[in-house]
Amino acid sequence: MFLDLKPTEGGAVAFGGMGKGKIMGIGKIGICSLAFLDNTLYLKGLKYNILSISQFCNNGYIESFDKDHCIVKIDNDKSLFTTR
Repeated sequence: MFLDLKPTEGGAVAFGGMGKGKIMGIGKIGICSLAFLDNTLYLKGLKYNILSISQFCNNGYIESFDKDHCIVKIDNDKSLFTTR
């Protein structure tokens, strides 16, 4: 969910399968003020969120990996989420 979204002019993002998405805005996504990512692009017609590990790193989150999981933490003691 976008907490803040500013319209932007032009630009596109290329992704798998030779697809492209037109950039319609840039903003902040997240869960209230608990956790968020700045400078996230809104693409016209895209039905899924495409986030990168570098976005989490640039926003001060800590990531750790093992063979089965990725854990994203707010700090060393507070886990934000875990994925397989």
